[in-house]
Amino acid sequence: MKVLFLDIDGVVNRVGTRQSFRGFMGIDPFLASKVCKIIFDTDAAVVLTSTWRHIPGGREEVDRHVYKTFDVTPTADTGFRGEEVKMWLDRHPEVTRYAIVDDDTDFYADQPFFKTSWQTGISDEVAQQVTEFLNSGDTP
Repeated sequence: MKVLFLDIDGVVNRVGTRQSFRGFMGIDPFLASKVCKIIFDTDAAVVLTSTWRHIPGGREEVDRHVYKTFDVTPTADTGFRGEEVKMWLDRHPEVTRYAIVDDDTDFYADQPFFKTSWQTGISDEVAQQVTEFLNSGDTP
């Protein structure tokens, strides 16, 4: 099973996003379409790492406007996202390959992390890199 660990802010929204959700910045459909393309091209399941997983209705909003999430990461006492990804992976040995897409860098050095920008959200280049990585035969 392939997994895409997905952040929301700085990935599917960015500075200037006009859509809103509960008074906060929402999901940009153009950026969401880039994530959908990764999912369709790789057949990856989406695991939400974003703080949106803690907002009432946040996961449902992602399901509606990005893609149906498979699961969410647990919350580590440290708040370190790399640890949250590791905790989730430890519970799911069926994962054969994964990628993390986020605009923050709080991940372990050996985790396959693809950085986006708060200024632009996910770029075509990052989306292509994630797709190629998930579809390659190398171990994560």
